[in-house]
Amino acid sequence: MKNDLSCDVVKDLLPSYIDELTSADSNKAVGEHLSKCESCREAYKAMCPDKQSAKANIQKEVDYLKSIKKKNVKKVRKAVLWTVGSLLVAFAVFIATMLFIVGEPVNGYTDRPTVTEKDGTLYLEFHNPNSAYSYAHWNTRYTGNSDGKGDISLSARSVLSSPIYSSGDRITKLDLKDIHSVSFMGFLLWRDGLIIQPEAEQIFSRQRAYAGSVSNMGFVLGALKLPNIEATSSIQSDSEPYGWTIHYNQPLDEADVSLMYKNAPLVLSLVDNLGEFGFTCPDGKGGEYNYRVSVSDVEAKLPELYKEYNEKNGTDWKPLENLKDYTGSIYYFQQLLDVLDY
Repeated sequence: MKNDLSCDVVKDLLPSYIDELTSADSNKAVGEHLSKCESCREAYKAMCPDKQSAKANIQKEVDYLKSIKKKNVKKVRKAVLWTVGSLLVAFAVFIATMLFIVGEPVNGYTDRPTVTEKDGTLYLEFHNPNSAYSYAHWNTRYTGNSDGKGDISLSARSVLSSPIYSSGDRITKLDLKDIHSVSFMGFLLWRDGLIIQPEAEQIFSRQRAYAGSVSNMGFVLGALKLPNIEATSSIQSDSEPYGWTIHYNQPLDEADVSLMYKNAPLVLSLVDNLGEFGFTCPDGKGGEYNYRVSVSDVEAKLPELYKEYNEKNGTDWKPLENLKDYTGSIYYFQQLLDVLDY
């Protein structure tokens, strides 16, 4: 481009020149003209402040947007922290509520109350030896029966001790008029004048379907009262009736023999496929005492035992025809224990 540009051409090029949109040759030509022409230099100076002002405004807008962005980031961070904090607080409140207020159902087996009956009133005494926990949310439900009597079911929950629930002890009194049964957390405590003892529950829970192993029988016998004498055992499983025999290494005294007689009906009732139970021991004369009893033997003896018990205690209980049926209900199993004076 020729360097002898007219003033009109230069003034037309100035906007593009200022915005740096012209070519290198044009820039050189315009620059040389401005260096020689006072009028065009004044026009150039007049245009530059507007450009600088525009740039300044743009920078201000950029700075403003950056500040807005920083504020938004801070707001987002605060919102996230607040949300996380709120969730942590809510979780802590939830955990505290579950532990100290809601709790969990009491175990009716391990937390069984002491049960006594006097003058038509049943006393249930609950005692929690662990002071860190308390009983709460007691509930008593009554269900009527067609015979005019009803069943009472009690329940409770275990919570961490606090000023809200500070006691693990409780005594509940129940008027037994027109009451058929009383249970706690699904475990029967009393029925028709019969108190279910914790010992009965412990033995009742040892039921087994098969007498096919030492471990199975050991589990059953572990809940029973046995003579404290060293012994071995053997199982007869070649053919029915299957049998189990305890072999004592020393003679048994009269009390131990009587105890083994009482154990036999229980063992036979607890193991479904067991047909015979017995024990052996030295007789002190160089021989061996051998006692064996079958399910049919026990079933034949029970009517007599029930009759003796009813006459002595004023009850009218009736024996079950099938010995295995006694483990179908803790009520009848407790009857069997009482009749055997176990």
